[in-house]
Amino acid sequence: MLCNQENISTRFLFILSIICTIVFSTTAAFAETRYIKPSTEAVVRRGQGNKYKIVAMVKAGLKVEFVEEGTTHTKIRLANGKEGWIVKRFLSKEPPLDKIVASLRTENETLKQKEIEASQKFDAVNETLAQTTQELDATIAERDQIQADFLKLQHDTEDVVLIKKNLEKTLKDYRQLSATMSVIQQENDTIKDDLAFKWFLAGGGVLVFGMIIGSIFTKSRKRKPSLL
Repeated sequence: MLCNQENISTRFLFILSIICTIVFSTTAAFAETRYIKPSTEAVVRRGQGNKYKIVAMVKAGLKVEFVEEGTTHTKIRLANGKEGWIVKRFLSKEPPLDKIVASLRTENETLKQKEIEASQKFDAVNETLAQTTQELDATIAERDQIQADFLKLQHDTEDVVLIKKNLEKTLKDYRQLSATMSVIQQENDTIKDDLAFKWFLAGGGVLVFGMIIGSIFTKSRKRKPSLL
């Protein structure tokens, strides 16, 4: 029984802590912001009135957290967590003009810096684009040259094949012509041999004929009487 009560107490405390956390977070999330107006006597006291002890002296433009609205004073919370009351006329929902100007200047400087960075990035992108365009043009030119070389090589290959066929045909014709010339040469040699033999026979016949004529002429001279 005692254990059950302790468990229930533990659970209750756990749930209570969660509720407190949620409430605190919600309150913090909806906390309003106030700004200290320019003044020489902006003091934060423990209560509403000059009779209360001073908690802090606040500077103009300081951002504080609104806690509670009073009759003549407003309860605020400083950045260090201290709380106190300040005269209402020293508070404003809008930041001071110098803060606004400073904020605008800072924002302007930030925008200028972003503009410079954007311009630099734009220039870098343009440079990259120009370089990429040049590389693309070079690649296209190289592709066109390779295509032209391929077509020329294909044409030259066709010419080589044709030349090879013509060469094979010419070689075949040459072999046939060589064989024909060989036969003609043999026939020519045979004709020459026959002609030489015929000339030999003719010469021999002429010689024999001359010898016969000479013999007859000699005999006729021997038979002719002398005129003396």
